[in-house]
Amino acid sequence: MRRVLVLLAAGPLLACTAQQAASPVPPMTAAQYAGLQHAIGDPKVQAAVAAGCADQMKTRPTEELGAIGAALDIDVADTPRVYCERLYAAVARGAISYDDYAAVQAEKHDPQVMQRMLRALRQPADEQRV
Repeated sequence: MRRVLVLLAAGPLLACTAQQAASPVPPMTAAQYAGLQHAIGDPKVQAAVAAGCADQMKTRPTEELGAIGAALDIDVADTPRVYCERLYAAVARGAISYDDYAAVQAEKHDPQVMQRMLRALRQPADEQRV
């Protein structure tokens, strides 16, 4: 289960930024994360970022997508789109804080961080808008 939680949090949040997946992506700074949060507060920007993320997620192994889908209780075929929509909605509304992001990127495997991540990612994106 810990591996699934790490997959939920770590890879896509970085891989779905504007950088190429082939090159190593350094962790975002707090200022960059705040900029991302602000930018995806705009529903059109959030939708575009989530769509790009979903396109990248579709290249992940089926086994990984299945594990993520099972953890989030979504159909594996819908996993890339739904996961990315939920991820960026959660980041935009502050359900995934910079500290949580940094802990995941540092591979700290903090159970409280993982619980918050899972809770945020299980909430449908359309219910997250304030």
